[in-house]
Amino acid sequence: MAEAVQGALYFRVRKILFVSIAVVLFLLVLQIVFRLVILPRMEIAQILLECNLNLSDQEILMMGGLTGSENYLSLDAAELVSRYESSPLIRKAYVEKQFPATLKLVLYGRSALGTVFVEGGREVMVFDEYGVLYNAVDSSPYRDLPVLSGLDLEDITALPEALTPFLRDLMTLKADSPLLFNQISELSVKKLEGALYEVLLYTSAYGLPVLVSTGLNDGVMKKILLVLDSLDTGTQAGEIEYADFRTDQVVLKIREGN
Repeated sequence: MAEAVQGALYFRVRKILFVSIAVVLFLLVLQIVFRLVILPRMEIAQILLECNLNLSDQEILMMGGLTGSENYLSLDAAELVSRYESSPLIRKAYVEKQFPATLKLVLYGRSALGTVFVEGGREVMVFDEYGVLYNAVDSSPYRDLPVLSGLDLEDITALPEALTPFLRDLMTLKADSPLLFNQISELSVKKLEGALYEVLLYTSAYGLPVLVSTGLNDGVMKKILLVLDSLDTGTQAGEIEYADFRTDQVVLKIREGN
């Protein structure tokens, strides 16, 4: 009787062991088939690209390290986003994998607001409304943008944070009234005590600078141009150092000695 029970138990153990080995072998075969047959066939076949940068599609793909032979399953969308957003040219990146073989890229490049000279004037950099400085691949499209001067920009990647509200107003002016924005030729920044700055705005049509602050909009810009035009034809134009537009009442700063 005991021998019969032991035999039955032995048979059952062998059966369980056989089934376990069969399952392991089946899973191993599935893995081999997946790696050798299915996985190689799941390459990205289509890339949908939306981008406002003045770069070719090939240059944009290279920026993210894409070669065109990426695998759908192994491609890490979060890592790709990190790669693109590490570039100073990219403000925001969105990556979406669409089954079975499509990759969608939406890239928002930085919108150039002006230029600055660094390295003793040997290199031109561009800045956006967030004050981020970045190298332009081609500086020719930015020749007509305002030039920022007066700051020591060596070894930094962004303009002082205190200037951000002014830069945002400047970007709004550029978007809403590009013709008025194009009248600005230079922005000369002077650091005051603490984190305070003052900005002298120069226009392309008039030599007299104006002192401005936040709140620069199309109405203020029109007022600046009207006042500068009237002062340009006046007899005392050479005696004025600058016009102060930081308040509703325009104040004329007379040169010392006059």
